[in-house]
Amino acid sequence: MRSVAPGKVFAFVWRYWARSPVKFALIATGALVAVLVELQVPAMSADLVVTVKNVVDNTATIDDAWTALIWLVGTFVLLALIQQGYLRIWMYLASQVMHEIIRDTFSRLQRFSADWHANNFAGSSVRRITRGMWAYDDFADIVVIDLGPGALMLIGFSVAMFLRDPVMGLYFAGAVTVYLAVTIVFSLKYVAPANIESNEADTKVGGVLADAITCNSVVKAFGSEDREEGFVDEVAFAWRKKARRAWTRSVNAGAVQTVLIIAMMAGLFSIVLVSADTGDTKLDDIAYVITSYFIVNGYLRNMGWQIRGLQRAINELDDLVAIEETIPQVENRPDAVVFRPGPGQITFDDVRFQYDNQPAPVFDEFRIDIEPGEKIALVGESGAGKTTFVKLVQRLYDIEAGRILIDGQDVAAVTQESLRENIALVPQEPILFHRTLRENIAYGKPGATLEEIVEASKKAHAHEFIERLREGYETLVGERGIKLSGGERQRVAIARAILADAPILILDEATSSLDSITEDLIQEAIGTLMRGRTSILIAHRLSTIRQADRILVFENGRIVEMGTHRELMRIDGGHYRRLYEMQSAGMIGGIEVDDGTDDTRIAS
Repeated sequence: MRSVAPGKVFAFVWRYWARSPVKFALIATGALVAVLVELQVPAMSADLVVTVKNVVDNTATIDDAWTALIWLVGTFVLLALIQQGYLRIWMYLASQVMHEIIRDTFSRLQRFSADWHANNFAGSSVRRITRGMWAYDDFADIVVIDLGPGALMLIGFSVAMFLRDPVMGLYFAGAVTVYLAVTIVFSLKYVAPANIESNEADTKVGGVLADAITCNSVVKAFGSEDREEGFVDEVAFAWRKKARRAWTRSVNAGAVQTVLIIAMMAGLFSIVLVSADTGDTKLDDIAYVITSYFIVNGYLRNMGWQIRGLQRAINELDDLVAIEETIPQVENRPDAVVFRPGPGQITFDDVRFQYDNQPAPVFDEFRIDIEPGEKIALVGESGAGKTTFVKLVQRLYDIEAGRILIDGQDVAAVTQESLRENIALVPQEPILFHRTLRENIAYGKPGATLEEIVEASKKAHAHEFIERLREGYETLVGERGIKLSGGERQRVAIARAILADAPILILDEATSSLDSITEDLIQEAIGTLMRGRTSILIAHRLSTIRQADRILVFENGRIVEMGTHRELMRIDGGHYRRLYEMQSAGMIGGIEVDDGTDDTRIAS
């Protein structure tokens, strides 16, 4: 269970308030003035009661009573105007801060490493942000609008009562102190732990729901609707138990606070009655205490709920604080500069890299030079280091030693955004946004004209199926592109890479989702796409690999062979030739057999 640090949450929220010092100062001043005005209500009420009595006793005129009433009503009107004024500013500031929380938290999440996102449910991350945003709203309302003014009001009443009657004032201050102490202890030690467990269960529900809904096509493929419903129901039931426990504890704490309020007020009225019995109590003191009771009773009851609500809001904001405190695994250096695109030369210079969860490094003193415009194919069995190689080129991870240079620039010394803007990627499983086809294709080149988008689509042979759609390029593709077939998504991804026109191109199984007819069409587009660019290809069919200037054969993080297809096939007992012959013999599934001259897939 994660521990909650209230001080860090307060500091987190204060940083947002400090961005708008004028607005916050007006709000704080308004709340303070409203407290001072409301403190006058009991005294004015007592004055009205005494004046009315004096009118009955013929020691005051009715005009005096009307004057006292006007002052009391005027105080309420002034209080309402002040509250309306600062509450309107507060609403403006609250919406501004909630907007900034969404923007800042999303911005930070975007910059976490691929590993972080792989280890965290997307649905859970979304739930943390939205729950934290609304938790801020509760937290801020309680601190600035409710709890802060309420605490000032109780202090003010303690002082005012002490000035009227020291015994009554000391009793009131002591009773309020006991009440607040018990409330805080109950909130921190009794209610908060249950709230934390409930929040964690709530986050898990969001993650499981998002996971199941995202993978709905798999659920349908295996007829597993009932199984998934059972799994979600199990997680939801666990949340139900923890939420009910948290709510029950909150109600229990409220019951204790009600008892304390009753006891405190009983004691206060006992003091008044004892004073009355001795003849020391005046009518205005009785009226003052009765009016104060109704005001203080409301504040104390609200304060109990507010303290519990504040603790719950702190628990829910803690996720945002944790995100803010999480150091991105791959960060821009303070002195990072913008990457200057060049012809596309890539150099690995004595690179050492190891995954955190692996016992041995993937690369150790790894060296390779790729010339500008060179077409490189990466070959090797699973886990040999091919995917890691292209991830390091994109700086999705930081290396432990050595350097990776692109056009003479250390990738660790430039901003990640500017680096990746100059690397076009066509992945094995293309992911599309739930946006229009036009927006998805233009993603690598914001501001591209429709003519440029259509031209890129034609080169990728995507224009043919797009123009058959009712909405054409304005067609929404669904979440992750679910409305399109695998081959259509792949062609959209290729069109996106063509339009991006980056000097470095990475093709990762870029034709894996295409049928043989579509693949024949797309090979020419890929050839055009690679022309004049430094290209890195992973596990392409041999028709594309043969276009490579060099094939790098990986084994256990080392390049054990390199050369063209023909050169590598001449090596007796070579790794590349062994892989090829295993495919030809049907020992690796999904491979077509050929004579070394036509289209054949090669091991990944």
